[in-house]
Amino acid sequence: MSPYKAGRPCPGYGSRRGACPNLIRGDQTCCPECAPYEKAIARQYDKKRDETPERQFLHSKTWRRIRDYKLSQNPLCERCDKRGLTEPAVLVHHIDKNELCNHPVNLLSCCVSCHEEIHKGDRFGRNKII
Repeated sequence: MSPYKAGRPCPGYGSRRGACPNLIRGDQTCCPECAPYEKAIARQYDKKRDETPERQFLHSKTWRRIRDYKLSQNPLCERCDKRGLTEPAVLVHHIDKNELCNHPVNLLSCCVSCHEEIHKGDRFGRNKII
């Protein structure tokens, strides 16, 4: 009896999509032969996503100034503070999820774990907000 679990089929990327004959194990997402195609697809996705006005704004000097000002006014995570915890804030969250609405009441200083908790349902189409 083998100590390893049986391999599962590689999903394949590029010209081998759905037809890759290799097996993968553990936390691998694809075989070494399909990996360059997977990375190219991720780069194309990121490039396309960064072309939106919201993403361009989040990479701007104006947003960095707004974010730095908000963090200077509220250096602690506002969600943790309501729960009686003291965590430094490192991110600024848009409450209404409109990244172009930067009114002070729409911004929330938060730590990484609270920001991840807020957005955890967004990644797969589920909406589990605060």
